[in-house]
Amino acid sequence: MCQSRNLLHISVFDMNGRRVQILLNESVDAGHHVTNWNGTDAAGELVGSGVYFIRMRSDEFEQVRKVVLMK
Repeated sequence: MCQSRNLLHISVFDMNGRRVQILLNESVDAGHHVTNWNGTDAAGELVGSGVYFIRMRSDEFEQVRKVVLMK
């Protein structure tokens, strides 16, 4: 049985639409996966408390979720 692989891209954006961090950008097998964001930006600096958006994209799917980071 051949399992499907898709390019999966998951990024964090701030309220102004600026990308804060790329969490994942690679080909993955179809199925359930888990990734975590440690509250840092691309330079490794902690970001402030507030509302952020997580965008997940693949070849056939796109979804955006709002998250609240509280310290």
